[in-house]
Amino acid sequence: MQPPTCINIRIRSVADAHVVFYAVQCGVLPIVTRRLDNEERRAIRSGSVYVWEERGADSEATGLGIERWTDGIRWGPSRVRDEFLFYHEKEIEYEFDALAPPYRLVKQTYSVFLDTDRGRRKWHLIAYFTQESLDTLDAVDAVPHLAALHVPPRSFSSARAVKGR
Repeated sequence: MQPPTCINIRIRSVADAHVVFYAVQCGVLPIVTRRLDNEERRAIRSGSVYVWEERGADSEATGLGIERWTDGIRWGPSRVRDEFLFYHEKEIEYEFDALAPPYRLVKQTYSVFLDTDRGRRKWHLIAYFTQESLDTLDAVDAVPHLAALHVPPRSFSSARAVKGR
């Protein structure tokens, strides 16, 4: 089973996201190399964070990257806050209330460009949480092996398109 890049973490800022990206770049944390299978999708929990590389135009030769993220969850429209996009899990009507999940997930996304030996790459971070669990999740700087990392300036640039007026 392919694990999340990290668990029990909340992403509070772009700086937090950059630490996670840098940890992946340094090999401290794993990158997700393929789409999640059904079992892995069912394992998504509040605090699950995934980093993955977008498949580039030359991916046929390299086989690297994922074309798009799929998690099997129905999401409402995106909301922009800072550099992040947030999606709220759509409410589903259940025949029996006991089957309904107790809390609805929020998906937080952020994308960056980084320069590598293989050229410019686009990486994505997907973090899941519930409003009810935010205070129980660890901040990035509370995790010793992440807090010890110092991200070099300008390692990552936001991939979010800036729209003209």
